[in-house]
Amino acid sequence: SVGGYSICISSCTVGNRELGEIYPIGGAGDRLGLVDSDTGESLPAALLPYCGRSLLEGLMRDLQAREFLHFKIFGKQCITPVAVMTSSVKNNHEHIVSICERLEWFGRGRENFRLFEQPLVPVVNAEDGKWLISESLLPVGKPGGHGAIWKLACDRGIFEWLYRHGRKGATVRQVSNVVAATDLTLMALAGIGLRHNKKLGFASCERRPGATEGVNVLIEKQNFDGLWEYGITCIEYTEFEKYGISEPTSTNGSLQASYPANTNILYVDLQAAQEVGSSKNASCLPGIVLNLKKAVSYVDHMGFECSAAGGRLECTMQNIADNFMNTYSYRCSEGIESM
Repeated sequence: SVGGYSICISSCTVGNRELGEIYPIGGAGDRLGLVDSDTGESLPAALLPYCGRSLLEGLMRDLQAREFLHFKIFGKQCITPVAVMTSSVKNNHEHIVSICERLEWFGRGRENFRLFEQPLVPVVNAEDGKWLISESLLPVGKPGGHGAIWKLACDRGIFEWLYRHGRKGATVRQVSNVVAATDLTLMALAGIGLRHNKKLGFASCERRPGATEGVNVLIEKQNFDGLWEYGITCIEYTEFEKYGISEPTSTNGSLQASYPANTNILYVDLQAAQEVGSSKNASCLPGIVLNLKKAVSYVDHMGFECSAAGGRLECTMQNIADNFMNTYSYRCSEGIESM
């Protein structure tokens, strides 16, 4: 309802001092083809210009706007701690640090940022299964998906750092979603999470056919003890065929239209996320898939610029939801097909 929506926005504004921000911006962004016009150097997605500013600067402006609203209402300044996951691909980490230093850490102070670098994973040729080899005679490496963020945040002390700042939850936002803060969605999402002590929340939207994004679905499964488990999970677009989710045609509809799209915008309870990231099993790297549908740009062992259909293991941050299932001794609906 409108009233409930307003209450959740108010909860976010009041609880601004209990919220952190987490930005996974280590992606290569090969599909963008972004290069430095002077040097010809390939650039990461975070440097893509949008409305006269880089995508990273846009994220910080959106955050500062919410902080300014808090100041106008309560008369108190609130500086949100920001954790940023970078990578070494295309000198991503160095470029991010350079922007922050050039803009004097956006007037927020270096102490309110924590940057941590995700490792790269080797890439195989999708046609013959052989490793792609770089000019240094090492396997070509690309980021292994933003799902590594939970384990890395544990390993690098990010959760403890946020706790020291008095934070209970965080908004997680991927750099490529440039319109996420044009309305009140981010505030409402975080407000619901804080007000109702939620472990995880998704921001979703209607999916356009053919979009290279996953969908959020309700999952039902029966565990080994005979109990029924229910929860929300994300199915990546690379896995649609596996689950029978076909693209729509001119003559028939599609299941894709029935499911909301994943926007890579989350609310997480920090303690719940830390418990998953610190686990000693595969759940600390959620949603592992072998993605063979991306073209990979690299410099080969002869020094030539190349592009090939490559595959690498990726994990997805939104599939942390697979660890937050509700369990019942009975089946809640007879009309849901098990997955």
